[in-house]
Amino acid sequence: MADYDLLVKGGTVVDPSQGMNEEKDVAMSDGKVAEIRTGLSSSSAKQVVDASGRIVTPGLMDLHAHVYDAVMPLGIWPDSYCLPKGTTTVVDAGSSGYLNFPGLKKHVIDRCRTRVYALLNIGSLGLMAFDTNMEPLQTDPRQVDIANTVKSIQENRGSVLGIKWHNTYGPDALLAARAAADRAGTIMMCENSAVFWLPVSYVLNYMKKGDILTHVFQGGPSPGILDEDSNVRSEVLKAVKRGIVTDVGHGAGSFSFEIAERAIGQGFVPDVISTDLHTRNVHGPVFDLPTTLSKFLALGLSVEDVVLRATSGPARAVGLADGLGTLRVGAQADAAVLRLEKGDFVFEDSLGKRRTGKQRLVTEVVILGGRVV
Repeated sequence: MADYDLLVKGGTVVDPSQGMNEEKDVAMSDGKVAEIRTGLSSSSAKQVVDASGRIVTPGLMDLHAHVYDAVMPLGIWPDSYCLPKGTTTVVDAGSSGYLNFPGLKKHVIDRCRTRVYALLNIGSLGLMAFDTNMEPLQTDPRQVDIANTVKSIQENRGSVLGIKWHNTYGPDALLAARAAADRAGTIMMCENSAVFWLPVSYVLNYMKKGDILTHVFQGGPSPGILDEDSNVRSEVLKAVKRGIVTDVGHGAGSFSFEIAERAIGQGFVPDVISTDLHTRNVHGPVFDLPTTLSKFLALGLSVEDVVLRATSGPARAVGLADGLGTLRVGAQADAAVLRLEKGDFVFEDSLGKRRTGKQRLVTEVVILGGRVV
C-alpha cells in the first residue's frame, strides 16, 4: 500500500520560508505536505510527478487581483486565469464592499477551486461600477458605512483579511478605512495615492505597521516613491522601517520599469510581487503572476528573491504563513512546478515601455491540496 497520495520527485525545491534551494522530493497526503527530503521512492506514492530539471515552489499567492467574475467589470474567473499558472491562492483586493460581498463569497470564494480571500472595500459597493458612467454613484460618500463594513469583516473572518482603500473613493474614505481597520483589528491595503491626486506621503500618514501599500512603482502624476532627484523618498523609507508592507500591484497602469529599476538599484525591493490582474490586463501586459515575476528577474532579482515575494512574503503579510506559501511538513499541499527558460524575452510595463530579459518562469504542473490541477 502506498505511503503517500502524491510525490513530486527530483525537482529543485525553492522554498524561502525554509531557506531551501536544493534538490528534494516532496511527498503529500490528505491535502498536506507529509515529507520533504531526498531519496523518496516512486513506489511509495499513488501518483508521481517527475520534476527533474524543474523548480518546485510552494503554490504561488497573488496578493492583489480582481476575481469578482461577471459582477465587477474588471473581474476574472480565477480558475481560468490564476490557478493554471501556479497561483493557488488569490486575494481579491477590494472588488466588493459589505453590500455585495455575500455574492463574492457565494459565487466565487465558495465555488471556485482556487483559494480566494478578500480585502473588503471601504466603499459599500466595492468596484462594481469602476470606470463606468455609474462610478460617481458608486463613490458617493454615502456609500461609506464603517459600522456595517466592520460587521461584515467580523462575520466573515475566514474569508475577509482586511480593508482596501481604492483611490477613487477619495481622501475622506481613507479616514473611514483607517477607522474600520482599527475597529475590526485588521490590516488595510492602500493604493499609492500618487496614482491620481495626492502624493504618496499623504496615504502613508494614515498607515500603520502591517498595512500594505500597493502600486509602489506607479509614477504619478502626483509625487510617488521617487523624489525629483530620482531617489526613494525619505518618508517612504521611514514607512518601510516602521513596518509598512510594499506591494507591486502591476495592473494596467501601475508599474513602471524605470521607477522599479531606480528604486531597486537603491536597495528598495518590494516585499510582495502581485499582478492586480483583471480583464484589461490579463491579455497583456500583465498576463499572469509568473510573467510578472519574470519581469523582476529582468530587473536583477534572483529566482529565490521573486519566489519569496510570491509565496511566504504575501502569506506572511496577510497572516496565512502557517499553512500557505510554504512546503513545510503539515502545510497545505499546494505547489507549482516551474520551468526556468533561458533566451531573449521581451516584457512590457504599464506604460508600454519594454525590457528584454534573459530568463522567464513558465508553469508546467500545478498542485492544489495534494492533487494535480
